Amino acid sequence: MKASYQWLRELSGVDASPSEMAERLTRAGVEVETLTAFGEGLDRVVVAEVRGKRPHPSRDKLTLVRVWNGKEEREVVCGAPNVPEPGAKVLLAEVGAKLPNGMEIAAREVAGVSSSGMLCSETELGIGADSDGIVVLERASSGRVGAPVVDALNLRDHVLGISLTPNRPDCLGHLGLAREIAMLFEQPFVLRAPPAPQRLLSVDSAESVSPVVTVLDPSRQHPGETLSLVQPAPGAPINVPIAIRDADRCSRYLGLVLQHVNVRPAPFWMRYRLHVLGQRSIDAVVDVTNWVLFETGHPIHAFDLDTLRGPAIVVRTARDGERFTTLDGIERALSTDDLVIADAEVPVALAGVMGGAASGVRAKTRNVLLEVAHFDPRSVRRTSRRHGLHTEASHRFERGVDPNGLEHVMRRAAQLLGTVAEAASAPSATDAHARRIAPVAISLRPGHVESLLGGPVPASEVRRVLEGVGCEIAPAEEGGWRVTAPTHRPDLGRPEDLIEEVARVRGYDHIPSALASMAPSADAGDRRYAIVRALREGAAAAGLFEAVNFAFCSRRDLELAKAPLDVVALSNPLSEERSVMRTSMLPGLLSDVVRAQRHQAPRALLFEVGRTYHPAPETPRRVVERPLLAVILSGPRELWVGDETAFDFWDGKGAVLAILRSVGLSGETVRDESLAETAPWLHPRRSARVVVGGRSVGVLGEVHPDVAEAFGATGRPVFGLLDIEAVVALTKAAGLPRARPLPRFPAVVRDLAVVVPEDTTSADVIAAISQAAPLAERAELFDVYRGKPVPEGRKSLAFRIAYRDPDATLTDARVEQVHAAVVQAIADRFGGALRA
Repeated sequence: MKASYQWLRELSGVDASPSEMAERLTRAGVEVETLTAFGEGLDRVVVAEVRGKRPHPSRDKLTLVRVWNGKEEREVVCGAPNVPEPGAKVLLAEVGAKLPNGMEIAAREVAGVSSSGMLCSETELGIGADSDGIVVLERASSGRVGAPVVDALNLRDHVLGISLTPNRPDCLGHLGLAREIAMLFEQPFVLRAPPAPQRLLSVDSAESVSPVVTVLDPSRQHPGETLSLVQPAPGAPINVPIAIRDADRCSRYLGLVLQHVNVRPAPFWMRYRLHVLGQRSIDAVVDVTNWVLFETGHPIHAFDLDTLRGPAIVVRTARDGERFTTLDGIERALSTDDLVIADAEVPVALAGVMGGAASGVRAKTRNVLLEVAHFDPRSVRRTSRRHGLHTEASHRFERGVDPNGLEHVMRRAAQLLGTVAEAASAPSATDAHARRIAPVAISLRPGHVESLLGGPVPASEVRRVLEGVGCEIAPAEEGGWRVTAPTHRPDLGRPEDLIEEVARVRGYDHIPSALASMAPSADAGDRRYAIVRALREGAAAAGLFEAVNFAFCSRRDLELAKAPLDVVALSNPLSEERSVMRTSMLPGLLSDVVRAQRHQAPRALLFEVGRTYHPAPETPRRVVERPLLAVILSGPRELWVGDETAFDFWDGKGAVLAILRSVGLSGETVRDESLAETAPWLHPRRSARVVVGGRSVGVLGEVHPDVAEAFGATGRPVFGLLDIEAVVALTKAAGLPRARPLPRFPAVVRDLAVVVPEDTTSADVIAAISQAAPLAERAELFDVYRGKPVPEGRKSLAFRIAYRDPDATLTDARVEQVHAAVVQAIADRFGGALRA
């Protein structure tokens, strides 16, 4: 959201600097991210009067213009096609000026003629988008010859770049921001009624349909305002009948007829203010609709009345198979869920999103129907997303506009169209009011304010804040208040919302801070959070990167992942791809791998801490949540020497066991034939159960080839799961980690390579080593070899064994004796032999 500082000053009456205004808004939760100055870099650009012009002696497309800058006459060479006649005012960049686009102006010869300065266009000065010719000031301009352009055209402004949360649609217009600023600076805010239109159609009241809303505000006097009565255009209607067929999605629709419209460029003051807000000027009529949108925060639309069949307006849902071309020139197939504005036959606008190409205002338009309506936010949001159309209008309707502010918006638009487009307004607008939206009444107790904000807040200050927001306050029972929230603040619906307003307006720094009382505990309380954090840190230390995926997925993804299909379905899903709660962590992580591979990132090492969701057995509407830690490895290992090899089961095992060690647990992997049924998403021959102290805490293995292929993953990804509740229970049972004294005597390290049958696991061999040699404090596998001279059906396993006696230094003889016992144990249990 961009906001003009000058506009905010005019509407709020607050005379604060741009930085003060931005700082105060930010402190109140309306974050101002940027503050951009406009009108700078034009110090030597002045208003000049054309005194004469003549053709260039040698260039047909150049003109020699004699201008008066208030001090002297100068001759300037100009190549623009719109050089005006003598007496007109233009903008002269004098010698020495440096324009915002970086151009430096110097005296120079152009085709043999000296030129002292440059006559400038809007784009060259950065004050507009018109580059077709130089700026020619309007005859009514009060710019004094020789006056700096920033003063003559009121160019000085600052634009506030505001980051708004979705619950503050009232701040999507300058009026809402002005109301906020007046409240923050403790000044009264007055919503001024628009002046009367300059031109009204002279009609008999009997010609009006009923009900209507008058263009002249009956609550406001109009002293000194001039009003011209204009005869209606022959054959053009004064009012258009309006029918609302879906009251839930359109509560009210005002339609105002304006005739004798002059579709011409808008005046500079309007074009410039729209320019600083990033809005391109189109013509006077469209610019007025954009002006009103930025001023009030309420979108409006102008139809070419002569293109409407009937003429009539029907607010209805689209018919099956109906097609419609929007203003951007794209033909769209409509859904029966799309709310449209139709004439007597066909759609002319997508309600709250975009108008139609056939009924839009164009240069020959003379009669206009002005739409001011209130649409349901959810309806607009669905249509906007369905058609991929996010517009300034849909952005505001999706968040909610004031349903009771339509009359002010309509009168403001009618007044502006009369001023800048010479439009003559009908005396009244047709008012189709299908459903009334009443303000929300909220009960508020002063004690509730103090309990939530942690300290006393004077009732007078609470009243000042709430009335500044626009609330009406009446006494209620037991000393409380009955607060009626304004309809321009749809986010105020309960007492806590009102209290939040008090907190942010007073300043969050007024909330007292106090240290929470903590009772000492021998076991430091529940260690679950610390254990889960340690698991995260352990996964990161193992070289994995944390992923955060949606807990929603599609049934299709669960089917492809061979995950449980007894799911918890969402009653209001974002889309079909997010329609159920996940029963497995695999679809999300495997999709992450596939996305990385498609972006030429073949290596993926990811982990995720999350939950899966399952219907509670025999308990309707109850959900069982399982906290899990999942890891996935895919792609080539990062090697400095040698050929690239892909991650395999052993890499996954190393990562999972390292994560367990981060919480003080020593785990192992155990083959389990039942995994083919309980974990069908894993390869049936390359998977194992992760065990700690004989208790299963997870599973690990290569992703089943069918699953990997279904998701489009290349290679053989490795996937592992740890049950966080089981890990937490085991960690708690093990007690707090205790430091062990450093060894007093050195270890002796020996390597051992044994040839064993192919089906012998390294875990079984390590267990045998530990049983045969109590002095073996550590045994690690570091090599597996198959091939000659190892016989077929057998393999070579190489271990590094560390022997240590905690009470004495080991001698070579004793190490040899223990090492021989290890070799003999391997031979007796597995039929193994030392590798030659």
